[in-house]
Amino acid sequence: MISAHGRNFQKLKPNDSVAGNVNEHPPLAENPVSWHDSFEQRLSELKLWGRNTHSFLSLYGGLKYFSVPGVEGYIPLIITHDLILISGEPVCDVKSVKVLISALAGFARSKKCSIGAIPVSESAMQLMESIGFDIIYIGKEPIFDLHNLPKVSKSIRLAANRAKRKGFRVVGYDPKYRSQIESLCHKWLDDSELPPMGFLFQLRPLELHTYKKYFLAVDESEKLVAFLACSPIYARNGWYLEDLVREHNAPNGCTEMLVTEALATLAAEGFNMATLAIAPLAGMPDFDESHPILNGILRLCYRYLSFVYHFQSLEHFKGKFHPSHWEKNYFCVYRTGQRMGVTGSLLRALLPNDILAIVRHKISRCPFL
Repeated sequence: MISAHGRNFQKLKPNDSVAGNVNEHPPLAENPVSWHDSFEQRLSELKLWGRNTHSFLSLYGGLKYFSVPGVEGYIPLIITHDLILISGEPVCDVKSVKVLISALAGFARSKKCSIGAIPVSESAMQLMESIGFDIIYIGKEPIFDLHNLPKVSKSIRLAANRAKRKGFRVVGYDPKYRSQIESLCHKWLDDSELPPMGFLFQLRPLELHTYKKYFLAVDESEKLVAFLACSPIYARNGWYLEDLVREHNAPNGCTEMLVTEALATLAAEGFNMATLAIAPLAGMPDFDESHPILNGILRLCYRYLSFVYHFQSLEHFKGKFHPSHWEKNYFCVYRTGQRMGVTGSLLRALLPNDILAIVRHKISRCPFL
């Protein structure tokens, strides 16, 4: 999961605004607020309005749920000392977004915080911008139209068949595999080249497992070597292929076998779409007039820090399954009377661990040193 902690707040000057001229986006009116406590109600509302890829993750433990009395829907968020971070987007009808954000803006002002939202979908970006959010492009995600899946490429087909010839097959979830899933997660984290991450990138495949779909790669002795856990995107009749985890020594082709099997199964069951989620920093524009310095920093991160976070290989892996199209993702910032260190906060959101700590972690794992 992603963690973001804003800092370097300063009071706005008289001519400063949330995004552009101060008269374009006057401060939103404040409204009474409340906190959403009913899981059943949140789930019901999520099934109506949960369009964001990460919307189901808003049900995970550790978040707060902001609401307004008499208004359906809620905003899933995490509160730090100077930043309120929305997990994805408000879960509500389009007409209720401004009311909820208005109330949240008042709450944020009382806490001397700014508001951030990540990841925000392409469809929600314009609405967020219209009510005063500053918009920053952060990457793109592959979308698969399950009614018109492309033909599997030869390289993917050969890789998946290689795993099948070695006796591996895909099965669904069964409680007998639970301990193996947990063990594989621990091994994967131990073997990972990166230290564990925080908000939005945390590995939680078994949380709320009764609502998910699982595809498990097992050998002839029922040993689990890889798995794919998928969470629902209710309002799009789709699925987020959320956690794809394999044993360090798993045979080549297991991940390809899992993804192709998952897409084919979801298509056969009548779902509309699926996604492998954001490829961070992929498709960065050559220039961003609103954020030229930040755009340059993020482009440099994509080009020179892929050895740390694998930006380029992630984009390549997701792209080789030939998605139907790519959708842009954004980081949105609403400054509630405070000036936010956007560059530092966004970098911490995309690179939640100190970059030197990550490099030290990689060096410590190098067998030659």
